[in-house]
Amino acid sequence: MADQKITLVIPRSKPRNPLLVPVLTRRAGPHGSTRKAIRQKMRQRTQQSLAELLNGDKAEFEID
Repeated sequence: MADQKITLVIPRSKPRNPLLVPVLTRRAGPHGSTRKAIRQKMRQRTQQSLAELLNGDKAEFEID
């Protein structure tokens, strides 16, 4: 029995699914506007309203 060769069969691991990795690393982000985005929009609206007032496109009582 010492002269017999024993063959070992090692199962191969399955190849990784390349489409699964991005799905697992994805994280949920914030929904809705951040405070910074809200301030920026408010600033833009103020500038637009002021420009319309100075051009005479909008009466003073129509301002939001």
